[in-house]
Amino acid sequence: MATRPALALILTALVPLGAPAMELPWWLDSFELTPPGTGGVGAVTLSGTWIDTGAPDAIGHSVVDGQLHFTVSAPDLNVATGDALTPWTLTEEFGPLDPYAGLGGVNEIFGSIYSVDPRDRGLRELVSGPDLLGRIHPPPRGKFEGLGTGEAYVSAAYGVSADGRVVVGANHLAPNAAGFITSEAFVWTPETGRTGIGLLPGGIPGGSTATGVSADGNHVVGVSTSGRDFVSHEAFRWSLGAGMQGLGTLNGPSSQSEARAVSRNGRVTVGTDEFYPPGVPGVRNRRAFRYSEESGLRDLGVLEAYGEGSYTEGEGVSADGRVVVGMAYRGVSITADAVVHPDRAQPFRWTREGGMQGLGNLPRFFPAALIFPLPQQETIANAVSADGATVVGVDRVLWQSDAAVFPPDLIADPQSEMAVLWTGASGWIDLGQLRIGHGSNKASRAIDVDGDGRLVIGSSTISFLPLGNALNAQETLREVPFIWDRERGMRPLARVLAGDYGLDFEGWDLGEATAISDDGTTIIGNGTNPDGVQEAWRAVLRRSTRTGDANFDGRVDLADRAVLDAHLGMATEVTDVYYEDGDFDADGAIGEADMALLMANYDGRYLGDYNADGRVDAADYSVWRDHLGQETGVADGDGDGRVTESDLVTWRGSYGATLGEDAFFAAPEPGALWLAALGFLGAGRRRTPGRSPIAHHSG
Repeated sequence: MATRPALALILTALVPLGAPAMELPWWLDSFELTPPGTGGVGAVTLSGTWIDTGAPDAIGHSVVDGQLHFTVSAPDLNVATGDALTPWTLTEEFGPLDPYAGLGGVNEIFGSIYSVDPRDRGLRELVSGPDLLGRIHPPPRGKFEGLGTGEAYVSAAYGVSADGRVVVGANHLAPNAAGFITSEAFVWTPETGRTGIGLLPGGIPGGSTATGVSADGNHVVGVSTSGRDFVSHEAFRWSLGAGMQGLGTLNGPSSQSEARAVSRNGRVTVGTDEFYPPGVPGVRNRRAFRYSEESGLRDLGVLEAYGEGSYTEGEGVSADGRVVVGMAYRGVSITADAVVHPDRAQPFRWTREGGMQGLGNLPRFFPAALIFPLPQQETIANAVSADGATVVGVDRVLWQSDAAVFPPDLIADPQSEMAVLWTGASGWIDLGQLRIGHGSNKASRAIDVDGDGRLVIGSSTISFLPLGNALNAQETLREVPFIWDRERGMRPLARVLAGDYGLDFEGWDLGEATAISDDGTTIIGNGTNPDGVQEAWRAVLRRSTRTGDANFDGRVDLADRAVLDAHLGMATEVTDVYYEDGDFDADGAIGEADMALLMANYDGRYLGDYNADGRVDAADYSVWRDHLGQETGVADGDGDGRVTESDLVTWRGSYGATLGEDAFFAAPEPGALWLAALGFLGAGRRRTPGRSPIAHHSG
């Protein structure tokens, strides 16, 4: 086979000029970018099919003039005389990349093909390109922000996209304000702010509310007043290209529908249709529906165990649209000899293959012989995870208000409410209670769950009594939003925002948390802003400081070590713990693992203080010896990612020095001039030594 110069592919990360995304070039079948994660390391995967017996066999990258270059080599490539179609796939990592230093904003990646002479690689000729292949979106900084209000309207947020960048909700008419539009659905992004998307045709006077948004933020669903004959409210789906479109109703005139959730790609919408069933005057029924462009509105029916007189509601849908979760309610019997069932309602999980399956109720103990009239239980589903495996909601008890009244008037006991979570493996479990100061947890409700069921948000009713033993003291009830995970249980959201992420929301009352993004990075809700006005808010759960910076001042120093020392041994079984206490690995306990993380990021390690005690002495040598050859960051004095003999040299050069809060100070020897120089060096090395924003890693 004839030899032809190899091809080199060069991908360059550039600050964007607003160029639109392009189709892949002819020489590339697929391009996949994994953006830099927490550690600043990303990856590029390239694949194609070349007419040749040999596919590209090497990929590398380097940093040249501040630009990121990827090179693919294909030796002995001969397009003209090749006798096979050879598929190839190559992946190359790049980083660490600091998106906040030098490469701010959105970075575009371009690719070009160069003909490279293998005998002299300095000789190359442009064959094709540059072609836009993708973009690097730096992770957003952690922040808390209000989404705005208007002169006559207040905002409320109800849904968030998978990555947290798109929020949907409604602008509601403010108290004491008047208008023909009582509410208007909105879409919010960091770039555009709140943008109203109107109402369905003929919906004025009336209003609209957006309740859900697709993963990419391109499709919004909700409910709007409608001009359709005899339909007061109708489910809608909105996109930028198509605008707001009504989805219709299941049961014709006098029926009304509401969309509550949408799949990842926007093709499947679920919700509830409310109607008057034939032959039952004055009684409204409800049915869960699933909508797709192919099938239109589909009635999901009722739970078989509850019978045709029961009703259902659609609440959530998995990312792929295959799993629908909702509620099944028993019908109200109008006969005096009707059986009183212990369960009033239970969630269901619907799939195309298995149909509607009841999920049952949280196990509770009712001593029936001691209780009359018999209470009823209902478990409410509020959301399902993107993978369809986790359902969250609330379980509560209903009591008959008057045994002489028929049909029975059931009243929910607010103090019986428990936040609950369901998986196929565990069934329903109680998420526990919120611990908050001297308050007492009266009730809890789970509202939403992230994409894989790790994080749950909700609200707890907390009772506060005046301090002291005052007689006839009146309790104060307050709703407190929470976040839950398996390691740390239920914790107050406000404390998590401040204590785990260092977010500033001074003057705000968070009110309620209404949704969490699938990736778990963004929570939205509705509260009261510092001016006393209702306003939607968005919290991005990210730290832009290094692990170990307990006080969020941008440095990992002795002050952070003091914080960790003060909280060593604390665990979530006894009290809530936070990042600011030293729980750097988020496992609910403060111990040796957290100390190791602090030492791995400690500024003083660049002068040999490897145990982070403020002194460079023999103890640091022991740490260096124990970590020799490791890549944990501990005892890495030169910042090259590995503990070597070079780090011993760093320790020797600073032996005997003592760290102060803002600089290094040495022992009495060997002289004032040397001391001044060492002090200056220490102050200059408070942060990680200056390095290229993108360091080369071999692929």
